[in-house]
Amino acid sequence: MATKKKAKKTATNSDFNFESAIAELELLVEKMEQGESSLEESLVDFERGVILTRQCQESLKSAEQKVQILLEQNGQQVLTDFDNE
Repeated sequence: MATKKKAKKTATNSDFNFESAIAELELLVEKMEQGESSLEESLVDFERGVILTRQCQESLKSAEQKVQILLEQNGQQVLTDFDNE
């Protein structure tokens, strides 16, 4: 059952929501700053935070690359296929 839980927490690119991830990160930080969690809970929260941070960084990198593609098209508003990997 632990595999199902972990699979649920690890979002794929297609269902990743940047704003939701940021909101979850903020909640995790607040929770950890309170210092009332056990060491084990804090480690789980920290691991989740690392995962979310990486996903957010990938999302920002992807958005930056898309913007760069658009800017390099000399003002044309035609989108090209983008390899997300």
